[in-house]
Amino acid sequence: MSAKKPSQRTHRSRPDDTLNLTPMIDMITCLMFFLLMFASILPVVIIDAPLPKIASTAEEVKKAKDTTNKLEIMVWISPKGFQVRSDMSPEKNIPFTAVGNLDPKAAQSALDAALGDLHKFLVQLKQKRPNTKEITFMPSDDTPYSVLVGTMDAARDLQKDDPGYQNVPADLQGKPESEQFNRLFPEVSIGGV
Repeated sequence: MSAKKPSQRTHRSRPDDTLNLTPMIDMITCLMFFLLMFASILPVVIIDAPLPKIASTAEEVKKAKDTTNKLEIMVWISPKGFQVRSDMSPEKNIPFTAVGNLDPKAAQSALDAALGDLHKFLVQLKQKRPNTKEITFMPSDDTPYSVLVGTMDAARDLQKDDPGYQNVPADLQGKPESEQFNRLFPEVSIGGV
């Protein structure tokens, strides 16, 4: 066996077995453009539910301990309905048990009726202590998001036929200051989640 000249050796190349990422990078680059473009078009809804405040000064601690004008309201939300507890009235149960057993239109009307009853009861509580702004919701684990949002809407603002409703002055309409009118319980806390 003799050694071959370099010109007579076979020069076979091994196939390239590495992963080609170029098409994937091209696709991601194109998708990023469309995602960024459509992200600015999609509406974003924000529910204003601030976190509870922590008293940091002696004056804020004193104000937090002053319970003469405060009313503690807790609303338990379950598939059976609402249960409202406050320190100024007996416990109130507002059922909507038939919601899961009916067709969607009837279930929605039953929920709307329960939310209307809840709103009327909260207006009665607000009349007892008008300076109260806080309310706490305690939803069960199986509470649908739409029921929680509907409950927040029922507790947030006074409606035109509610006692204590004020018309917004013409010079404030459409301005951020107009949102301070006709507030029922605007400071919402959600517990138990």
